[in-house]
Amino acid sequence: MNKFILLLLLSAACLPFTVAAAEIDFARHFQNKEGCFILYDLKADRTVYRFNETRCARREPPCSTFKVALSLMAFDQGILKDETTTFHWDGVDRGNPNWNRDTSAADWIKNSVVWYSQRLTPQLGPKTIKDYLARFDYGNQDISGGLTTFWLGSSLKISADEQLRFWERFWRGELPVSRHAMDLTKKITYLETSPSGMALSGKTGSHINENGELGWFVGHLEGTKGEYIVIVNFTGPKSSAKEYPGLIAKGICTDILKDLDLY
Repeated sequence: MNKFILLLLLSAACLPFTVAAAEIDFARHFQNKEGCFILYDLKADRTVYRFNETRCARREPPCSTFKVALSLMAFDQGILKDETTTFHWDGVDRGNPNWNRDTSAADWIKNSVVWYSQRLTPQLGPKTIKDYLARFDYGNQDISGGLTTFWLGSSLKISADEQLRFWERFWRGELPVSRHAMDLTKKITYLETSPSGMALSGKTGSHINENGELGWFVGHLEGTKGEYIVIVNFTGPKSSAKEYPGLIAKGICTDILKDLDLY
């Protein structure tokens, strides 16, 4: 057999799926937004795609994606016992019916309830939080923006590349927390299973101000087509759609995964 043909066949056999990078128009999915996308193959231990390298390295506020790190801390410290641990609503109308009620740990993640996080951080305290952030190697580890606000468009910042490393360690069981904390956090971050049988877990993050909006989706995908970490973030003008930027980021992510025949 011609050596060149043999090399092509061997290369194709090593690909995790059949769609070549050149066939994916990543920019099309982000439209008028500046965004990045990372797909990391956990089993092969390699980055498959990394679209917009400059943005992948740029730190942004984690917004509600920080709830994953916070969940690991709270379960590890025993503040949260399991997914049913419930905090009582204080009666303040926050304009979201999913927030205006007693909330369990599972519902906290599902509905991205900010006030639930703001009950946890004072119980953990700044010293404990900073210690976990250092051990997680989580972004710039800066909580100076306030104990109940530092992750909400404030002082704490993290890049897509750093989110990838954090999620890789999380799903490999390499973070310095208990197995209980990791298992429960994985359980409550499960989102859905695709028609092709790929289970998606993850967390959205959103921030909107007068300058525009920031959207995050960080997640884990596993099934018959492999096991991956996926990261999306973007900034751009305020969307006319009445949808949180984080949900837009999740939609961008699943659309790209469909293009890659992974969803």
